[in-house]
Amino acid sequence: MSFMNEKEIMKIAQAVSNVVPHCCGVTLGGSRAYDLNDSHSDVEMYFYSMDSIPAIEDINGCLLSLGAEHRRSHEFLWNEYPWGPHSFFVIDDLYYEIGYRIVEDIDRKIQAYLDGNVAPKKDCHDLGLGYVYSGLAASVCSERILIYHNDGITKLKTKAATFPDILKKSLLEEYMLTAKSLLDGKLESAATRDDIFFYDVLASRIIRSLIIMAFSISKVHFPGDKWNEELLLRTTWNKKIEFLNLLKIHCGISSAEKGALIKKRAILMQAYYLVEEGLCE
Repeated sequence: MSFMNEKEIMKIAQAVSNVVPHCCGVTLGGSRAYDLNDSHSDVEMYFYSMDSIPAIEDINGCLLSLGAEHRRSHEFLWNEYPWGPHSFFVIDDLYYEIGYRIVEDIDRKIQAYLDGNVAPKKDCHDLGLGYVYSGLAASVCSERILIYHNDGITKLKTKAATFPDILKKSLLEEYMLTAKSLLDGKLESAATRDDIFFYDVLASRIIRSLIIMAFSISKVHFPGDKWNEELLLRTTWNKKIEFLNLLKIHCGISSAEKGALIKKRAILMQAYYLVEEGLCE
C-alpha cells in the first residue's frame, strides 16, 4: 500500500471493522490496490462479514466519532440498487467509499461468473454498457488485505483467481461473437452511410468487447472500465501494445472527416484479428 494516508486509512479500517458483525477482514481496493492512485484518488475499502452487514446506528456512531462528513447520501449506510450496502464520507479532506460484503454472497456471484454466466448485468457496478461479474472477481483478486481475522477472504481470492475453460468459452460466445457481428453488420452499414453518431455507439460496444477478450487471453478477469490500458500492459499477451495502439489510432481519427468511418472500421477489424489470434494461441 502506498504510504500516503496509510495511518489514517488503517485507523478507519480498524474502527469500522469493530462494528461489522463476524468480520473476517478488511481489504483495500480500487486504484490503491493496483498502485495507480495519486493525490486525487479516493479510498476504496471492503469489509467482509461471514453473515451480515452492520446496523445503521453502529455505522453512524463509529463514523461520527471519527469526524466523518456525509457525501453522496444523507446517511452513512447507503443500501440502494444497484450498488448495495456502502458508506460514502469524507474525513480530513479524503474521500472514502467503503462497501460491506457478505462472504457467501460474494462467493455465489463469483462462482456464477466462473460457471459461464458472463452476460452483462445491472448490478453492483452500474456501467452504461453493462456489467459482468468479472469486475467483482478482478476486484477480489487485486484487493490488499488490511485486516485479517479468518480465511474467508483468502478463500474468495483463491476462487476468484481461477479462469476455467468454460469461462473462456462463454466469454467467446458473448463478446467475441458480438464484436464480429457488429463489425460485419451494423458498423459497416453505419460507416458506409457516414452515420457518425450510430457508428460511435457501436464502436464503443465493440472496443469494450475486444478489451474484455484481450484480458482473457492471459486468463485475467476484465476489471471494469477503469485503468484498462495500464492493467492490460501488466498481462502476458505479447501483442498487447500493438492492440492498444490500434485502438488509440482509431480514437484519434476524427469521425467527421470524409471517409473516416470506413478507415476507422478497418482499424477495428485489425484489432479484432489480433485478439482472435491471441485467443487461438
